[in-house]
Amino acid sequence: MKYFFSKKVINIFLRGFTLVLKFLLSLLVIKKLSIEDYGVYGLFQSSIIVLTFIVGFEFYSFSSREMLSNASEKFSYYFKNQLFFYLIVYLTILPLSYLLFILSGIDFEYINLFYVILISEHLSQELYRVLIILKKTIPATILLFIRSGFWIILLYFYWELGFVEPNINTLFVLWLLGTVLSILFGFIYIPFKWVKGIDFYWIRRGLKIALPFIIGAILYKLIEFSARYFLGYYFSTKEVGIFTFFSGIGNILFIFVQTIVIIELSPRLIEIKHESHDKFLALLQEFKKQTIQYTVAGVVLSSIFIYPLLVYLDKIVFFENILSYFIILASTMFYCFSYISHYALFSHNRDWEILMATILGFVFNIVFSFILIPRYGILGAAISQLIGFSVVFVGKSIYWLKYKSKI
Repeated sequence: MKYFFSKKVINIFLRGFTLVLKFLLSLLVIKKLSIEDYGVYGLFQSSIIVLTFIVGFEFYSFSSREMLSNASEKFSYYFKNQLFFYLIVYLTILPLSYLLFILSGIDFEYINLFYVILISEHLSQELYRVLIILKKTIPATILLFIRSGFWIILLYFYWELGFVEPNINTLFVLWLLGTVLSILFGFIYIPFKWVKGIDFYWIRRGLKIALPFIIGAILYKLIEFSARYFLGYYFSTKEVGIFTFFSGIGNILFIFVQTIVIIELSPRLIEIKHESHDKFLALLQEFKKQTIQYTVAGVVLSSIFIYPLLVYLDKIVFFENILSYFIILASTMFYCFSYISHYALFSHNRDWEILMATILGFVFNIVFSFILIPRYGILGAAISQLIGFSVVFVGKSIYWLKYKSKI
C-alpha cells in the first residue's frame, strides 16, 4: 500500500492524468469546433511556448546549477535576483513579442490574452522548475496539473453544460485562469525569505552563461514548431491543425519519458558529478537504459492506439496523413534519445557543444522545410522535423563521446 502512495507513483499519476486531459483538449476542440480552429490554437500555443523561452532567457540553466551547487540558505538570494531579472525582461522584451504575434497570422483580437497568458505561463514554468530543484516533486507536479490540466476540466463542463459558448476565446480565458491559479499555488511551497539588495554582477554572469542555452532552447522549439508556421504560410490553418494534432499526440511520448526518467534522474546526475566520476558514469548508464526502454515502449503503445483514436474522431483527413504521424513519432523518439548525451554534457558544463549540435539540427530542419513543405505539405513538415531532431541526437552523441574520451 505504501508503494502506491510513493512520490514516484503520485507524480506519474498526476502527470499521466494531465497528459490525458491535454489529449482530451485536442479531441474537444476538433469535435466542438473544427480542425481549422485547432490550427489557430496550435499557432497561438506555439508562439506562447517560443516566447516563453525568449522571455525566460533560459536563466534557470544558470540559477539551477547555482542552487544545486551551493548552500540551501542562499536560495532566497538566488530566487530574488532571478525574479528581478525576469521583471526587467518582461518590461523590455514583451513589446517585441507583438511582432511574432503578427507574423503568426493569429487574429489581432487575441493580443491582450496573448500577453497575459505569456507572462503567467512563463512565471508558472519557472516556479515549476524551482520546485523540481528543491526536490518538491509532488507540489511541482500539482502545479503542472493546475496549469496544464485543471482548466481543461472546467472548459469541458462549461462547454458541455452550456455555461459559455464553445469558441477559441473561452478556451484562452480558461487557459489564463489555470496558469494564474498554478502561480498562486506554487508560491505557497517556495521557502522564500526577504533578502536585501540586487546582485547585478551575479545576473550579468548568469546572462553570459545562459546565452548558449537561450539560443539552443529557441532553436529546439523552432525545430518543433517551425513547421506550423510554414504550413500556415503555404497552406491553411487546416493543415496546421492536422500537424498540430499529430505533434501533440507524438509529444506525449516525450512527456511520458520526461516524467518517469528525466525529472527523476537528471538532478541527481548534476549533483553526483561533483562526488565521483565512476558514480556519474554508472548513473548515466542507468539514465540511458531507462530512457531507451521507456521511449521504445511509448512508441509501441502510440503506434497501437493511434488507429482507434482516429476512428473515434471520424475525420478522413487524419487517415490520409497517417504516415506523417509515424514520422513525427520517430522524430520524438530521437528527441528523447538526445537527452542522454545532453545531460552528460550539461553536467560537465559543456554548454557550447550542446548549442552547436542544436544549431546544426536547426539549420537542417529549416533548409529541408523550405524544400519539402511547399511541395509535400504535412508529410514534408514531418520529414523536416525528423531530420532536425536526428541531427541534434547525432551531434550531441558525438560531442559527448569526444569529451568522455578525454576525461
